[in-house]
Amino acid sequence: MKITYQPATAADIATICDLCEKLIRDYEQLDQINLPFVMDWVRRKIQNSIGEYTLVCADGEKAGYYHFYRNEDGLYEIDDLYVLPPFQNRGIGTGVIEECCRSVREPVMLYVFIKNERAVSLYQRLGFRIVETLRGSRYVMRNDNRKYYAAYDERYKTAHEKGVSWASDRNTPVVLETIRKYGIQPVHDLLEIGCGEGRDARALLAEGYHALLATDISPEAIAYCQKTMPQHRENFRVLDCLSQTPGRTFDFVYAVAVIHMLVQDEDRQGFYRFVRDCLKPGGYGLICTMGDGEAEMQSDISRAFELQERSHPSGKILVAGTSCRMVSFPAFRRELAQSNLQIVEEGITSAMPEFDRLMYAVVQRNPAEE
Repeated sequence: MKITYQPATAADIATICDLCEKLIRDYEQLDQINLPFVMDWVRRKIQNSIGEYTLVCADGEKAGYYHFYRNEDGLYEIDDLYVLPPFQNRGIGTGVIEECCRSVREPVMLYVFIKNERAVSLYQRLGFRIVETLRGSRYVMRNDNRKYYAAYDERYKTAHEKGVSWASDRNTPVVLETIRKYGIQPVHDLLEIGCGEGRDARALLAEGYHALLATDISPEAIAYCQKTMPQHRENFRVLDCLSQTPGRTFDFVYAVAVIHMLVQDEDRQGFYRFVRDCLKPGGYGLICTMGDGEAEMQSDISRAFELQERSHPSGKILVAGTSCRMVSFPAFRRELAQSNLQIVEEGITSAMPEFDRLMYAVVQRNPAEE
């Protein structure tokens, strides 16, 4: 089934109004409202904003509608999401909600009738939580729309507000070792995924690798790097490797302690795909992940952002919980092979004081792709 989206038109107003009225009749407390008055308000609302509505088509047929916009309170809101009966229970509503949330990096809210239990359950599965009850008939639900793997942004904020850095400033030895071993020169283009507070970027810039682009999903981390290394502020950029691209390719791409933050299979695949797509033909990648090559575990991503007490050189500190997935070397190799990345070298290293054991792999794009 091919799903496409296009702007709704004035010709769709009557259908949307009918869908809305049916929903109200099915789930509202009709004895507590003036239905004609409510429907008059609904029609005027739809008529005045029809240009913001989207028509959903499935294999070229009209399948539903939705209105996704920034409301008068400045919040992104999903409104009037309807899937026509012949197309229900086929994942269309889920796809619309996921697309709306994916398109913005801010919280998303919606209203839903309490009696519409299937809808409430769906929204909860997709990360929405009940934040308010209105007149006993509707919930206000909200999705903070934060990716579980972005929790380090909150951790950095907490540390920086206390006037300390979260991590040490000691660079990861295997990064420079790999660069030198495989002949990466200062004139080459380098990309760091997940630079954090800049410990490895700082070391490379000091070595003259000024063509380095150091990225992180955390705006707080990038702002910190730009503040502490103002002469190199253009070398740092906010970038989510699972939803954005740098727009060019590189001779060397490296990521230290990033992949183990990604728990879900699709996110890990997206990470490897990003590495592959960012490598020039013949370029090298270095991927380091927490683990000893044997142990496997994964955290509960629903608990990301929960405050927890952690030890820090400055003392005990309450910070946001983060995510972790450790895999064995066989699983690591399998993931790389499935992503068309060929291992050139592998081993166990460390990045003290944070990581006493890191698995690493030096990779290239599979020659079959060249």
